[in-house]
Amino acid sequence: MIAVKKLLEIHMLKDDKFQKEVTFLMDLKHPNIVRFIGYCAESRWEVLQVNGKKYVMVEMPRRLLCFEYLHNKSLDKYISAESYGLGWHMRYKIIRGIS
Repeated sequence: MIAVKKLLEIHMLKDDKFQKEVTFLMDLKHPNIVRFIGYCAESRWEVLQVNGKKYVMVEMPRRLLCFEYLHNKSLDKYISAESYGLGWHMRYKIIRGIS
């Protein structure tokens, strides 16, 4: 199984920055970091009306990132104050293990 993260269009990276990010994620290997599996980068053209008058063609990029699926949910659920209440010592050990 995999986990898919869809990047919102408002947070969309330019293509060169997206390529750098994907390359970085592909090279990243650490036992405490979720493994990056792949990505999807495609675009589609849509017609939008501007100011209720003229129509323009705009390119709508779609970017998806695929990661190894974690059965125990996201790490932020374990280290946030409102969750399981891990002590600061344990949080520090987790952070040190990632770096």
